Amino acid sequence: MPAAGRGVEPRTQTLPEIQLGRVLVRILIISNLYPPEILGGYEILCEQVCLDLAERGHQIHVLTTGEDSSRPEVDRRLRLYLPFSLRARKDRLRSLLTHWSNYRQTDEVIKAVQPDVIFCWSQLRLTLGALRAAQASNRPVLYTINDENVVSYLPSIPGRSLRSWLGWLLDHTLFRGITLLAGPLPPTTTISCKVAENLARQGVGLPDNRVIYQGIPIEQFPLKEEPGALSQPTKLLYAGQLHPYKGVHRVLEAVALVKHPVTLSVAGDGPEDYKAHLLKLAEGMDVEVTFHGRLPHSQLPALYRDHDIFIFPSIWEEPFGLTHLEAMASGLPVISTVNGGQGEFLNHQQNCLAIQPDDTDSIHQALERLIDEPELAASLALAGRRTVEERFTTGRYIDELEELLEELARR
Repeated sequence: MPAAGRGVEPRTQTLPEIQLGRVLVRILIISNLYPPEILGGYEILCEQVCLDLAERGHQIHVLTTGEDSSRPEVDRRLRLYLPFSLRARKDRLRSLLTHWSNYRQTDEVIKAVQPDVIFCWSQLRLTLGALRAAQASNRPVLYTINDENVVSYLPSIPGRSLRSWLGWLLDHTLFRGITLLAGPLPPTTTISCKVAENLARQGVGLPDNRVIYQGIPIEQFPLKEEPGALSQPTKLLYAGQLHPYKGVHRVLEAVALVKHPVTLSVAGDGPEDYKAHLLKLAEGMDVEVTFHGRLPHSQLPALYRDHDIFIFPSIWEEPFGLTHLEAMASGLPVISTVNGGQGEFLNHQQNCLAIQPDDTDSIHQALERLIDEPELAASLALAGRRTVEERFTTGRYIDELEELLEELARR
């Protein structure tokens, strides 16, 4: 279907009558992707936030990229400077052209929609054009940062090569406007303290930031009848992207060492070379390993409930951990690294077993312990469910976002 045309006046949902004692606002959401076009859980969460805010009476208009034009409140006139099907690379000229195109399109939409507040989600490969147009409108802007992709808008750092110095010179002169040198970011939220700390360490200033932990729609992840109960053989699960830095190869290595009968399911997708490496590892094992590929999000609740233990061995510092929360809500004990944002809600031997990054033996020992101690598995599973219920539901997350958006709209 054709994308929304330039100059077409956006249509929005009808704003209901303002309720006494509550601020209802017109919100423009700007995101690089929006369902049905997704990379992962953050785009799905963005849609959930939009739907819930609309149900609470706020008027929502979404500005994003893509081709689907079946929903009038979703305007898809923005462009990515590089499709996500291609590997990331720095292309200053293409970025500059996309930046100014998105700036103009966003400016048109702001004038048509007249939002009370502008809420920006991921700007990865969108350039900063839309965000800068939002700031130039002199309307309140909130930018929620889900990972460290904003680092890609820092200027190049000069090194030993002439090329690196040329990049530094270009970013400080001709292409300054598409970098963070052009001005500070608006008020931000980060999904964990870890994200804010890592950005600050890399030189991204967040002068007005609030940490708001994300949540999951817990009603979509019902608790198993016997949380933490182990099958025979024990069913292990990894769900997430398949990249070397996710450490899935370490799970395969560890599972091959487990003395108990187990099976392993791997749900996710990634580069072909890494998937081939995992398949080769699995071929040499006596353990049944099933590769499901990328599954629709609607199939994940049943997948969790059909397994016994959730393993997340990520080597890099994860921004947060939505899949952890989904597995915990479903009643699975969790084995995970805690070096990223997930470490802000995972506590070793309380609601998880913590493992060391890039450490096969650490995963092996945790698996053996859980299988040998079924009462520990049950205890961790119940504690994990309580963690989600008490602190990490979508409702709580949207409550905090709504409060901040209304606060900005009143300023």
